[in-house]
Amino acid sequence: MELNGKNVAIIGMGKTGIATADFLYKNGASMTCFDQKPLYGIANLNTLKSGNAKIIDNWDGKHVGKFDFVIVSPGVPMSLEGITEARTNGIEVISEIELACRFTDKKIIGITGTNGKSTTVTVAGQILNNAGIKTGVGGNIGTPFIELINHDQGYGLYLLELSSYQLEGIITFRPWISVLLNITEDHLDRYGNMNEYTQAKFRIFMNQSQSDYAIINAEDVITVKSRHKIRAKTYSFSINKRNRRGAYYNNNKIVYVDGSENKSEFTVKNPSLNGVHNIQNTMAGIIIARLLDVPDESIQSTLDKFKGLSHRIELVSEINKIKYYDDSKATNVDSVRVALKSFTEPVILIMGGRDKGGDYSPLSELIKIRVKLLIVMGEARENILNAFRGMVDCIVVRDMEEAVNKSYEHARAGDVVLLSPACSSFDMFRDYKQRGDVFKEAVLKLTKENAHEGI
Repeated sequence: MELNGKNVAIIGMGKTGIATADFLYKNGASMTCFDQKPLYGIANLNTLKSGNAKIIDNWDGKHVGKFDFVIVSPGVPMSLEGITEARTNGIEVISEIELACRFTDKKIIGITGTNGKSTTVTVAGQILNNAGIKTGVGGNIGTPFIELINHDQGYGLYLLELSSYQLEGIITFRPWISVLLNITEDHLDRYGNMNEYTQAKFRIFMNQSQSDYAIINAEDVITVKSRHKIRAKTYSFSINKRNRRGAYYNNNKIVYVDGSENKSEFTVKNPSLNGVHNIQNTMAGIIIARLLDVPDESIQSTLDKFKGLSHRIELVSEINKIKYYDDSKATNVDSVRVALKSFTEPVILIMGGRDKGGDYSPLSELIKIRVKLLIVMGEARENILNAFRGMVDCIVVRDMEEAVNKSYEHARAGDVVLLSPACSSFDMFRDYKQRGDVFKEAVLKLTKENAHEGI
């Protein structure tokens, strides 16, 4: 794909947009960068200007103009008027991962799903790199794919976390191994219904052939229902049943089978991989590793040493026998369900943020059984209160510090305080990481203030 002299539009100037602009500039393209933020809110503005980029801020989402092609960042809906207008005018509209894949001939492993993507990518990436397979890890998890391409470190292959938003903009993108972990209700503020969301997820398989591999969850109802659409050679993982090809859980061990007589067994004693959800994520990572012929001993060694991700059921502190957990990454209902099932202790649950159009009611039984107090905040507070009023005592707070302080006032020794919002963070924070960091700061402040207690 020739970029020199091309006239390109980039829509959305967050981390991905900036990395895309850097790549295009180095390859001789002219750029116009669109963002709905005012000029002062766009990061690396001087870098863009030095690259002779034209910047249109406070963009109204309408007219884009005539370009050779348009690159849409993940957070920007493809349904915006200006983007659909560009497509109608015959302009190619793609995502950054589509652009990046056109500039590499190395194998790509793509992992998507509603939940567990980041853990699976991190586990698999550590296994491969520890085994001496130099793997570029990125995508939705942190480093944009285009940045990995732009600053190649001699990678042998790429391992990418992929959101449904990124998959909307692919045309030729073809992973050698595609992984779909699960599909549960999420992002219904962007998609009209679950069918549209499912179709976006299944795009990860659309360019694969029988020479490629697909890894799926044999117990995910939505995935299994549509598995006939997958052309790649399929491996599956399961907690409750034995698979012929893939991985299953038996007698507290993960068993890998390749469809023949060969079998490998792995123990998962690491506390960072506790919980059914993490067993599933680990099984997917093991299948990837075995498809790349990573020795069993190397896989086991990495599993034993793995440390959990920040903001995913992460223990922050224990104050007078009250444990505080940061699960800010739980931006949908199913993630909160997983988190609540991880505890047997009474839970004070902090929820809220920007509503994503989902249904909170699937949490009702767990709220009744596990939660002693619900603390709500953010734009979604009324929707959450309406869902659980009468089931549990509720408190509304203004901000995270008040949420943490109120939780301490009502907690008793042996309780768990859990930040697991079930919402996006964009009403009050830059992203889920900042939300989790603010929670941690408030907890650590509380820890210092109460250090004398119990002495």
